[in-house]
Amino acid sequence: MNAVELLQRYGAGEINFQGENLSGADLSGADLIGANLMGADLRGTKLGFAYLNRVNLSKANLTGAKLSGANLSQADLLNANLRDTDLHGAILYGADLRGADITLAVLLDANLISADLRSVNLSGANLRGACLRGANLRYEKRCYEGANLRGADLRKADLRGANLSGADLTKADLRWANLTEANFREVNLTAANLTGAILKGTFLTDSVMAEANLGRAILVDARLERANLNEATLIGIDLSGANLTGAILSKVKLSQATLKRARLNRADLSRADLRQSDLTEATLIEAYLGRADLRDANLTEANFVKAELSSANMTGAELQGATMPDGSTHD
Repeated sequence: MNAVELLQRYGAGEINFQGENLSGADLSGADLIGANLMGADLRGTKLGFAYLNRVNLSKANLTGAKLSGANLSQADLLNANLRDTDLHGAILYGADLRGADITLAVLLDANLISADLRSVNLSGANLRGACLRGANLRYEKRCYEGANLRGADLRKADLRGANLSGADLTKADLRWANLTEANFREVNLTAANLTGAILKGTFLTDSVMAEANLGRAILVDARLERANLNEATLIGIDLSGANLTGAILSKVKLSQATLKRARLNRADLSRADLRQSDLTEATLIEAYLGRADLRDANLTEANFVKAELSSANMTGAELQGATMPDGSTHD
């Protein structure tokens, strides 16, 4: 079937084009709202700025298709092949993309608000500037694997309130992304770049962030219980009010960081670099700071009850009102 025949039949009221071969067709700007293209061959098809609202594209092959600016609001893309597809500026509001393969796709500035992306393969995809507010990428045991976003470009992406629980973001680029109040429970962010990212109130419980770069990131009131931040770079980060109970922060670079009122109870801060950091009113009950560098840090009114500080370097640190490991208060 060619583009002309498809549009003629659709204009006459037909909507069922299941399994049709439209490979390479030019359907730029076409109005196909509500059409059934389930399992269709759309490889290399031009669909730029097309109206594909509520279209059924489940199991369709869209490899290399051009969908820049297309409207795919509430479209069904269940298990679709979108590998190497151009979705620059496309609208995928509320679309169902469960199980879709979006490897190496271009989603620059795409609208993915409230989209269902469970078990999606987005490895290597370009999501720079994309909006994923309220999107669902969570892992569900026995149902959906976490989304694969390994190496994905998410620079300046809007992920506010998105659910990425269990997702794999190894080596992903999240510089300056907005992850406010997003759910990143059990997410793998190993070696990811989160420089300047906004993670206010973000849930990062049990996440793996080893060797990640969070320089100048904002994690005010973030939840990082039991998170693994081994050897991560956190220079200049704002962790005010964050919960890092039981977190692994061994060898982290936390110099000049703000940790006011942060909870670091039972955290492992062995060999951590905390020079010139502000830990005012922070709680570090039973924290382990073996050979930690706290030179010139502000520890005013911090709580170190039962903490291991015997081998920490506290030269020049401000300890006024701090509660020491033995329960005494420093003058």
